Amino acid sequence: MRRLLFWYLPLAIAIVGCAIFASGFYAFLRGDIGTAVTVPSARVHAASPRGAIVPLVLGDSLARGTGDESGLGIGGRLRQDLLSTHNDVRPVTNLAINGARTRDLLEQLQSRNVQTLIAQSNVIVISIGGNDLWGTTDVRALRLHNPESVLEDVLGRVAEVVSAVRSANPTARIFLVGLYNPLAMTPTGGVLSPLVSRWNARLLERFATDPNVTVVPTADIFSHRDRLSFDRFHPSDEGYALIARRIADSL
Repeated sequence: MRRLLFWYLPLAIAIVGCAIFASGFYAFLRGDIGTAVTVPSARVHAASPRGAIVPLVLGDSLARGTGDESGLGIGGRLRQDLLSTHNDVRPVTNLAINGARTRDLLEQLQSRNVQTLIAQSNVIVISIGGNDLWGTTDVRALRLHNPESVLEDVLGRVAEVVSAVRSANPTARIFLVGLYNPLAMTPTGGVLSPLVSRWNARLLERFATDPNVTVVPTADIFSHRDRLSFDRFHPSDEGYALIARRIADSL
C-alpha cells in the first residue's frame, strides 16, 4: 500500500497529465481550439500624407536588400537619394521576404494590415518574379522547351500583384524592378541573358499603358561590371545604390 501511494499513484497522475497536455498542444498546433475571428473585407480607408513621400517596399530578397553590407538596400538608399531633393521623406517600410515568389506576395497582399500600409504609401517598390523563373527551374530546360508559356504564367501573377496594390491604393507610383543576369560575366551567362531580356521586354510591354507603373531596368547595371555581393547573386552596395538612383530619378 505504501508503494502504491508514494510511487504508482503519482506516476499514473503524471502520465495522465502528460497525455492531456499533449492532446491540448496537438489541438493548438492544428488550430482546433478557440473561436475563429472573422475580419470583414471592407475597403481600407487610409491615405498618404500630402506633400510627403512615403515609400513602401514589397517582394523578394532583392527588395529586402540581401547582399547590401550597409543594410540599406533599395529602400534605404532610395530614401537617402530623395532626402537630397525633397523636404519630407518618411522612413521606408520594407515588407519584402527572402525567397518570396509571386504567389507568396499575393497571399501577403490579402492582409488588411498590409493593405493599410499600401494605402498610406505613395511610392511602392516591388521586386518579384525572379524566384518563380529561376528558383527551381533548370534554365537550359526552360530555354529549350516552352519559355514563353513560363514567362506568361509568371507575368500574369505579377499583373495580379499590381492589381491588388492598385485596389488598395489607386494613385500610388509603382516601381517594378526588372531582372538582371547574375551570371552575365561567366561562361554560362549566355544561356540566361536572352531569357532575362525577354522577361524585361514582356514586363515593359505589359505595363506600357499605365502611367503610374514604371519598370526599372537593371540588366545593364550588371552586364559589364562586377556589381554583385559576396554571394555572387544579389547586388552589392554599389548595385543597390544604382537601382535606387534610377527610381529616385523617376520621381
